Amino acid sequence: MIVVGLGKAGCNIAKAFSKFPQYETYGIDIVPEADITIQKRSNHEQYDKHFPNLKKKLKLADEEVFVIVAGAGNISGGSLRLLEQLKNNKTTVVYIEGDLSIMSEIQKKQEKVVSSILQEYARSGKVESIIMISNCELQKTIGDISIIGYYDTLNQAVVNTLHMMNIFKHSEPVIGNFIVPSNLSRIASIGIVDLHEEEEIEKWFYDLTNVRDVVYYYGINEEDLRNDGTLFKKINNFIKSKVNDHVNVSYGVFKTTYDQKYCYCIQYSSMVQSYKELIDDQDIS
Repeated sequence: MIVVGLGKAGCNIAKAFSKFPQYETYGIDIVPEADITIQKRSNHEQYDKHFPNLKKKLKLADEEVFVIVAGAGNISGGSLRLLEQLKNNKTTVVYIEGDLSIMSEIQKKQEKVVSSILQEYARSGKVESIIMISNCELQKTIGDISIIGYYDTLNQAVVNTLHMMNIFKHSEPVIGNFIVPSNLSRIASIGIVDLHEEEEIEKWFYDLTNVRDVVYYYGINEEDLRNDGTLFKKINNFIKSKVNDHVNVSYGVFKTTYDQKYCYCIQYSSMVQSYKELIDDQDIS
């Protein structure tokens, strides 16, 4: 799989993917140390107008692609031009939403424009889907994080979750009842279920609204799969508790070599997450 990061945040997350052998990564930015350095432009509109053709440098065939971008930076203005060059690939956008409360007015406007356009791009089927991630929600999930290494910690949580879900999607479950999400539900968020609390708690990396489909991926070691007679009942009861008339819920259980149990999840919506909702969620006056 190919991972393409656009801008500083995108490049850092793409670099974090490179520790896994399953990925070939590219970082696109204006700095010399980027894998692909492009010319610095004065504003959002100029990146859209003058974004270079990178097809030869990316060297893509028919691979699946993650494109990772944060909307607030000027370079995100080139997002659509980049996606147009990947139109023959099965592309998923991973969209990183920063902390709106500390953004300038220009950054907030750019966040609004890029977020809305990329979600509409996904809804129209021009990309496979868009996975929305909020740094604020992600921090709540992780808890206290030291200043040194703050963004590295956030990025690693995103990468580990996407990687494990990618592994499970290309593996055969021990048991499960996967339901293919509606073709209209292309706006998504990811998260984890804390299996070590007395009550299993979902922790989402983005507060997605109008959810229509939810999928849970359980990773459990072989010893527990063979010897823990309570597992199926616990999983089944949890899944049943999430079912209602408006949401399709499915799951798969996969064998791992890890000592601890894990559960990753993804939810889908057909509705664009509006900028007003983004502002309200973060209490911006």
